[in-house]
Amino acid sequence: MSSQPSSSVAPTIQSQPGAAANGRNWRIFVVALLIISGLLTSAYTALSLYIATRLVYVAQKPLYSTPAAFGLKYQDVTFPSREDHIQLRGWLIPGVLPNGGLTVQRTIILVHGTRTNRADKAAGLLNFSVSLARHGFAVLAFDMRGMGESPPAPLSLGYFEQRDVLGAVDFLQSGPLPYPDLGRPRAIGGWGVSMGGATLILATAREPAIRAIVSDCAYADIIPILEREVPKGSHLPSVFTPGSLLAAQAIYGINYYAVRPVDVVAQIAPRPILFIHGDSDDYIPSSNMTTLANAARTAPNANVQTWLVPGANHAQSFNTHTQEYVARVVAFYTTALGTDTGAV
Repeated sequence: MSSQPSSSVAPTIQSQPGAAANGRNWRIFVVALLIISGLLTSAYTALSLYIATRLVYVAQKPLYSTPAAFGLKYQDVTFPSREDHIQLRGWLIPGVLPNGGLTVQRTIILVHGTRTNRADKAAGLLNFSVSLARHGFAVLAFDMRGMGESPPAPLSLGYFEQRDVLGAVDFLQSGPLPYPDLGRPRAIGGWGVSMGGATLILATAREPAIRAIVSDCAYADIIPILEREVPKGSHLPSVFTPGSLLAAQAIYGINYYAVRPVDVVAQIAPRPILFIHGDSDDYIPSSNMTTLANAARTAPNANVQTWLVPGANHAQSFNTHTQEYVARVVAFYTTALGTDTGAV
């Protein structure tokens, strides 16, 4: 009896049309998602770069007048910033003594605010400089980098500009003498408004030669202001602000997160500080003065004064209460820097 070979039948695998379609759809979805993500990232980066450029470069305003219009003598000066040697433009106004003589014994470095210059008409800087000079204080007023008559440069809101203030100190201590017969200053003070006040704090914390400062409506930390103002200025959502600040750091080397005068103001002690702020300031709230003054007072030997100016808006305390403003500032500097001896 012969056996019949058994035949085996291989199982047939039938394709699943639905599963294949789902796989294709999923791959298409993933590719589309990657494309959209790339486009959104590119758009976010491009807009952040655009905002960063608008933030750091602004049109430079010309000076509207000079001290000569007020009958005062002055000399135009040029000096380099410390570290990066940007050639800054300014003027030195000698102080006028009661007998009509000129002096530079007590020289005040005047630091203007953002997007303006050393003569800033809106804040009354030239008028204020003239008032100081007529009270016997010499004034070195200059244009920070990227502003006024100084060379174009990115606006860093104090991060780089503090080097400009330090360059002013170097100029007074060792630069060419604008008035050789008057010699060099015996004492150096500082005055700054808004960004100038914040920049002055940052510089003074690093430079002991600045013996006393007046800080008018300075910010304690720039980031809250940028988080509010950058979206307003660019007409874009606030989600673009972090990207814009990172873009500014990557392209221009500006770390806005390090612009925090509140972190260094205590290092100025025991040198005197007078904080001034308008109680109606709607740009940099007067709470910034409280924050800075409290931080300054943490030093055991702190010498801190404050004046909250009634009815004054941002950078308008001098214009709002001119006579009292000058009287308070002159008294502060006279106590801090001493009187002029009249001798060269």
